[in-house]
Amino acid sequence: MSCEIKNGPAAHSLKGLKGQPSKWLERFSRLFPKNAKVLDLACGCGRNTKYLSKMGYEVTAVDWDERVRPYVADLPGVTFKQVDLENGTWAFEPEAFDVILVNFYLYRPILSFLPSSLVPGGYLLYETFMMPYLGFDGNRAKNCDFILNPLELVDTYRNTMAVLAYEETLSEKGDCFQKILCKKPIDGKNLPVALYDYENLLKI
Repeated sequence: MSCEIKNGPAAHSLKGLKGQPSKWLERFSRLFPKNAKVLDLACGCGRNTKYLSKMGYEVTAVDWDERVRPYVADLPGVTFKQVDLENGTWAFEPEAFDVILVNFYLYRPILSFLPSSLVPGGYLLYETFMMPYLGFDGNRAKNCDFILNPLELVDTYRNTMAVLAYEETLSEKGDCFQKILCKKPIDGKNLPVALYDYENLLKI
């Protein structure tokens, strides 16, 4: 990976320094168990890590860029780990986390490993760019290696996770996003895909 500046975190990480936490995370964090252990993959400068810390969760914040450490390492309940997620080795133990959060990061070879590091009943929240809708080309992400195909996350997890919520959205600027909330089966059995309205889900 290349760094965009020499002495500090990459520019895309710094853009999120004062940014608000993911609305997808805020919407569903109330479902997490008290004192949940959360893995925040590709945490950057920690806009989501800070939110999780304030909520009282035990957070493992992971990024390839050691230079983001000062922005997250001293937050209450947060442990920062410098990990190259693309080195071919999955760095996390089985059933180690109640929640895994991935926000604006895509490296397809690790997608199949995420459920293994969730406890039974654990949640996966994933949100990143997807291929633009027909007639739109506003995505800031242009490389297809880093852009999801329509329904790709559903197709990836339909046989191993229960899909509780899913959205494909288009912003006014033309950016297209794909978001999913999955739950790992408690009994270990594969579940069919089940799409739920998230407002009703939160009333459970």
